[in-house]
Amino acid sequence: MKSKFALLLGAWIVVAAPAGAAAQVPPTAKPTAPDPASLALAHQVVTIAYPPEKRSQMYASIMDSIIAQTRKNVQGKVATGDKDFDAIVDRAMQRMYDQMKVTINAAIPDYFAAFERAYARDFSRDDLQAILAFAKTESGQHFFERSTQILKDPDVQAATQRMQAQLLAKMPDIQRQVMKDVQDYVAKKAAQEKAAAPTPVS
Repeated sequence: MKSKFALLLGAWIVVAAPAGAAAQVPPTAKPTAPDPASLALAHQVVTIAYPPEKRSQMYASIMDSIIAQTRKNVQGKVATGDKDFDAIVDRAMQRMYDQMKVTINAAIPDYFAAFERAYARDFSRDDLQAILAFAKTESGQHFFERSTQILKDPDVQAATQRMQAQLLAKMPDIQRQVMKDVQDYVAKKAAQEKAAAPTPVS
Protein backbone atom coordinates (compact mmCIF):
# COMPACT_ATOMS: atom_id res chain seq x y z
CA MET A 1 0.00 0.00 0.00
CA LYS A 2 2.87 2.35 0.79
CA SER A 3 4.22 1.88 -2.74
CA LYS A 4 0.81 2.80 -4.15
CA PHE A 5 0.87 6.07 -2.25
CA ALA A 6 4.37 6.72 -3.55
CA LEU A 7 3.23 6.15 -7.13
CA LEU A 8 0.27 8.44 -6.54
CA LEU A 9 2.66 11.15 -5.38
CA GLY A 10 4.66 10.57 -8.53
CA ALA A 11 1.50 10.91 -10.59
CA TRP A 12 0.78 14.26 -8.99
CA ILE A 13 4.24 15.42 -9.98
CA VAL A 14 3.59 14.33 -13.55
CA VAL A 15 0.32 16.28 -13.57
CA ALA A 16 1.71 19.44 -12.05
CA ALA A 17 4.94 19.62 -14.02
CA PRO A 18 3.50 20.57 -17.46
CA ALA A 19 1.28 23.22 -15.96
CA GLY A 20 3.79 24.91 -13.73
CA ALA A 21 7.28 24.00 -14.81
CA ALA A 22 8.06 27.53 -15.96
CA ALA A 23 6.98 28.96 -12.62
CA GLN A 24 9.39 26.65 -10.79
CA VAL A 25 12.47 27.91 -12.64
CA PRO A 26 13.93 31.05 -11.03
CA PRO A 27 14.97 33.75 -13.49
CA THR A 28 18.70 33.80 -14.10
CA ALA A 29 18.84 37.59 -14.43
CA LYS A 30 16.60 40.58 -13.95
CA PRO A 31 14.84 41.19 -17.28
CA THR A 32 15.42 44.42 -19.12
CA ALA A 33 12.53 46.83 -19.48
CA PRO A 34 10.90 46.40 -22.90
CA ASP A 35 10.65 49.19 -25.44
CA PRO A 36 7.31 51.01 -24.85
CA ALA A 37 6.33 50.93 -28.54
CA SER A 38 7.09 47.22 -28.76
CA LEU A 39 5.20 46.60 -25.51
CA ALA A 40 2.13 48.35 -26.94
CA LEU A 41 2.26 46.09 -30.00
CA ALA A 42 2.79 43.01 -27.83
CA HIS A 43 -0.22 43.98 -25.73
CA GLN A 44 -2.37 44.08 -28.86
CA VAL A 45 -1.05 40.72 -30.01
CA VAL A 46 -1.69 38.99 -26.68
CA THR A 47 -5.12 40.60 -26.23
CA ILE A 48 -6.27 39.46 -29.69
CA ALA A 49 -4.59 36.06 -29.59
CA TYR A 50 -5.71 35.24 -26.04
CA PRO A 51 -8.85 37.26 -25.23
CA PRO A 52 -8.95 37.98 -21.48
CA GLU A 53 -12.51 36.67 -21.16
CA LYS A 54 -11.45 33.27 -22.57
CA ARG A 55 -8.18 32.75 -20.69
CA SER A 56 -9.62 30.89 -17.71
CA GLN A 57 -11.47 28.56 -20.06
CA MET A 58 -8.31 28.00 -22.11
CA TYR A 59 -6.29 26.99 -19.05
CA ALA A 60 -9.14 24.85 -17.72
CA SER A 61 -9.17 23.01 -21.04
CA ILE A 62 -5.44 22.35 -20.80
CA MET A 63 -5.72 21.07 -17.23
CA ASP A 64 -8.78 18.94 -18.06
CA SER A 65 -6.83 17.24 -20.82
CA ILE A 66 -3.75 16.65 -18.66
CA ILE A 67 -5.82 15.32 -15.73
CA ALA A 68 -7.86 12.99 -17.95
CA GLN A 69 -4.76 11.52 -19.56
CA THR A 70 -2.97 11.16 -16.24
CA ARG A 71 -5.94 9.37 -14.70
CA LYS A 72 -5.77 6.75 -17.45
CA ASN A 73 -2.12 6.09 -16.71
CA VAL A 74 -2.50 6.19 -12.94
CA GLN A 75 -5.37 3.71 -12.95
CA GLY A 76 -3.03 0.98 -14.16
CA LYS A 77 -0.30 1.88 -11.66
CA VAL A 78 -2.21 2.81 -8.53
CA ALA A 79 -5.43 0.81 -8.82
CA THR A 80 -5.66 -1.66 -5.93
CA GLY A 81 -8.88 -3.47 -6.73
CA ASP A 82 -10.38 -1.80 -3.68
CA LYS A 83 -13.08 0.42 -5.16
CA ASP A 84 -13.38 2.56 -2.05
CA PHE A 85 -9.62 3.21 -1.92
CA ASP A 86 -9.44 3.88 -5.66
CA ALA A 87 -12.31 6.37 -5.26
CA ILE A 88 -10.28 8.17 -2.56
CA VAL A 89 -7.32 8.37 -4.95
CA ASP A 90 -9.54 9.75 -7.71
CA ARG A 91 -11.07 12.34 -5.37
CA ALA A 92 -7.59 13.36 -4.21
CA MET A 93 -6.53 13.99 -7.79
CA GLN A 94 -9.70 15.99 -8.46
CA ARG A 95 -9.16 18.02 -5.29
CA MET A 96 -5.60 18.75 -6.36
CA TYR A 97 -6.85 19.88 -9.77
CA ASP A 98 -9.52 22.13 -8.22
CA GLN A 99 -6.94 23.79 -5.97
CA MET A 100 -4.52 24.22 -8.88
CA LYS A 101 -7.29 25.81 -10.96
CA VAL A 102 -7.95 28.45 -8.30
CA THR A 103 -4.25 29.32 -8.15
CA ILE A 104 -3.91 29.37 -11.94
CA ASN A 105 -6.94 31.63 -12.41
CA ALA A 106 -5.60 34.09 -9.85
CA ALA A 107 -2.22 34.16 -11.62
CA ILE A 108 -3.55 34.62 -15.17
CA PRO A 109 -3.39 38.46 -15.34
CA ASP A 110 0.22 38.52 -14.15
CA TYR A 111 1.12 35.63 -16.44
CA PHE A 112 -0.16 37.30 -19.59
CA ALA A 113 1.34 40.66 -18.65
CA ALA A 114 4.65 38.80 -18.48
CA PHE A 115 3.88 37.31 -21.91
CA GLU A 116 3.53 40.82 -23.29
CA ARG A 117 6.86 41.95 -21.88
CA ALA A 118 8.56 38.79 -23.17
CA TYR A 119 7.10 39.27 -26.65
CA ALA A 120 8.22 42.89 -26.63
CA ARG A 121 11.79 41.86 -25.75
CA ASP A 122 12.05 38.78 -27.97
CA PHE A 123 10.48 40.10 -31.19
CA SER A 124 11.36 43.13 -33.26
CA ARG A 125 8.71 45.73 -34.00
CA ASP A 126 8.49 44.41 -37.57
CA ASP A 127 7.93 40.89 -36.24
CA LEU A 128 5.28 42.12 -33.82
CA GLN A 129 3.52 44.01 -36.59
CA ALA A 130 3.49 40.84 -38.72
CA ILE A 131 2.23 38.71 -35.81
CA LEU A 132 -0.46 41.27 -35.05
CA ALA A 133 -1.58 41.32 -38.67
CA PHE A 134 -1.79 37.50 -38.62
CA ALA A 135 -3.68 37.48 -35.30
CA LYS A 136 -6.32 39.76 -36.83
CA THR A 137 -7.01 37.39 -39.72
CA GLU A 138 -9.53 34.56 -39.65
CA SER A 139 -6.70 32.02 -39.92
CA GLY A 140 -4.83 33.72 -37.09
CA GLN A 141 -7.89 33.70 -34.85
CA HIS A 142 -8.45 30.04 -35.57
CA PHE A 143 -4.79 29.21 -34.94
CA PHE A 144 -4.68 30.87 -31.52
CA GLU A 145 -8.10 29.54 -30.48
CA ARG A 146 -7.07 26.00 -31.37
CA SER A 147 -3.55 26.23 -29.93
CA THR A 148 -4.70 25.03 -26.50
CA GLN A 149 -7.34 22.63 -27.83
CA ILE A 150 -4.65 20.76 -29.76
CA LEU A 151 -3.88 18.88 -26.53
CA LYS A 152 -7.15 17.01 -27.07
CA ASP A 153 -6.12 15.70 -30.47
CA PRO A 154 -5.92 11.86 -30.32
CA ASP A 155 -2.30 11.79 -31.56
CA VAL A 156 -1.23 14.38 -28.98
CA GLN A 157 -3.13 12.61 -26.20
CA ALA A 158 -1.50 9.29 -27.09
CA ALA A 159 1.96 10.88 -27.09
CA THR A 160 1.27 12.53 -23.74
CA GLN A 161 0.09 9.24 -22.25
CA ARG A 162 3.23 7.48 -23.47
CA MET A 163 5.41 10.18 -21.92
CA GLN A 164 3.52 10.07 -18.61
CA ALA A 165 3.72 6.27 -18.50
CA GLN A 166 7.49 6.48 -18.96
CA LEU A 167 7.75 9.10 -16.21
CA LEU A 168 5.63 7.05 -13.82
CA ALA A 169 7.74 3.96 -14.55
CA LYS A 170 10.82 5.83 -13.32
CA MET A 171 9.19 6.98 -10.09
CA PRO A 172 9.93 3.88 -7.95
CA ASP A 173 13.68 4.10 -8.69
CA ILE A 174 13.67 7.84 -8.00
CA GLN A 175 11.79 7.31 -4.73
CA ARG A 176 14.20 4.56 -3.63
CA GLN A 177 17.20 6.80 -4.34
CA VAL A 178 15.63 9.71 -2.44
CA MET A 179 14.92 7.42 0.52
CA LYS A 180 18.50 6.10 0.45
CA ASP A 181 19.89 9.66 0.32
CA VAL A 182 17.74 10.67 3.30
CA GLN A 183 18.72 7.58 5.29
CA ASP A 184 22.41 8.12 4.52
CA TYR A 185 22.14 11.75 5.60
CA VAL A 186 20.38 10.86 8.87
CA ALA A 187 22.98 8.20 9.64
CA LYS A 188 25.87 10.57 8.85
CA LYS A 189 24.34 13.33 10.97
CA ALA A 190 23.84 10.97 13.88
CA ALA A 191 27.45 9.79 13.64
CA GLN A 192 28.73 13.39 13.59
CA GLU A 193 26.65 14.30 16.63
CA LYS A 194 27.85 11.22 18.48
CA ALA A 195 31.49 12.03 17.67
CA ALA A 196 31.05 15.62 18.80
CA ALA A 197 29.35 14.72 22.07
CA PRO A 198 31.55 15.18 25.17
CA THR A 199 32.84 12.01 26.78
CA PRO A 200 31.04 11.37 30.08
CA VAL A 201 33.29 11.78 33.11
CA SER A 202 33.28 8.65 35.29
